[in-house]
Amino acid sequence: MDTVLHLDTTSGRLSAAGIIVDIDTLADDLPAHFTKRAETAHVEGQLVDCVFARAAATSGDMTVQLQLRFEKELLVSCFLALTTPSLRKLEDADFYGSVDQRHRFHERWLATMGVARSPAGFHWGSIGVARDRSDYVYIYLHNLNNRWAHRHQPSPQ
Repeated sequence: MDTVLHLDTTSGRLSAAGIIVDIDTLADDLPAHFTKRAETAHVEGQLVDCVFARAAATSGDMTVQLQLRFEKELLVSCFLALTTPSLRKLEDADFYGSVDQRHRFHERWLATMGVARSPAGFHWGSIGVARDRSDYVYIYLHNLNNRWAHRHQPSPQ
C-alpha cells in the first residue's frame, strides 16, 4: 500500500499507514489492515489496560511501521519506524551496527516536518526519536491524553 507520510506540527496529526491519526482517533475506527492486541502495561508503577494497533505501509521507497497505543480507549501515543531500501539490505550484524545512522535518519525526517530538535514539545504533546534495548529506532509522538508524557514534556518549540 502506498500512502502519504506526513506530520502536521501545528496539530499533532500524523498521516501514515493509510490513515490520519490524532488525539481523537479510536482503536475501533481503525481500518482492517491494522492488527490489534490488548495487553497490560506498567505506567508510573500501575498496571494499565492498553490496546496496541499496528500497520505497515510504504511511502515512496520507504517502509513505514506505525504502532498506536490506546489507554482507556484514548489514543495516547504513536510510534513510527522508518526504513529505507539501503537499511533493509543490511545483514543482521550490520543492521544493529547502524543504530546511530538510523537515529540520525529519523531525526532528519522530523526536521523535514519542522521539528528542529528531538525531543520537542508542542501545545498538542511531544515528539522525539528513541531506541529500545534491542536498538530498534523509532519516532514517538505522545499527545495530551498521555498523562505521564504530558508531565515530562519538553519545552514547546
